[in-house]
Amino acid sequence: VVQVEYEGCQVYLLLIKKPTGFNEVIQTCAKKHKQHSHIMIAINDNFADGRDVSWLWDAAVEEIAGKQPIVVSGTRAYDMAVRLKYADTAYEVQPDLQEAFDQAVRQTPKEGTLYVLPTYTAMMSLRKWLSNKVKLEAFHE
Repeated sequence: VVQVEYEGCQVYLLLIKKPTGFNEVIQTCAKKHKQHSHIMIAINDNFADGRDVSWLWDAAVEEIAGKQPIVVSGTRAYDMAVRLKYADTAYEVQPDLQEAFDQAVRQTPKEGTLYVLPTYTAMMSLRKWLSNKVKLEAFHE
């Protein structure tokens, strides 16, 4: 777990790799997901992530449905979007990871919490990009 304050909101990066871990993260978000929070999901299928993303269908994404659409990004953003569609969960696709993050931050209520659920390479990209935006000591693991 990585936690950082960014543009007035708390951001948690919660790594997802397989359905069991994804479901654990969903449970964490679902319990804390209130009207002052927002969710972004970033799915990549690079070598370090694994090419097969069929595990997305085993995740209980119905539990994180909220009033605001979930921002979806990554190389397999459209696969995640299809999964959310079948879960009857609102979503917005933004293929560019950094733009998706900024969009999710803008949609997060003031002084709210953004939960970012990335696969490994998406998380590493976000961490690198965020390290140029905020002080490294702001990261908590």
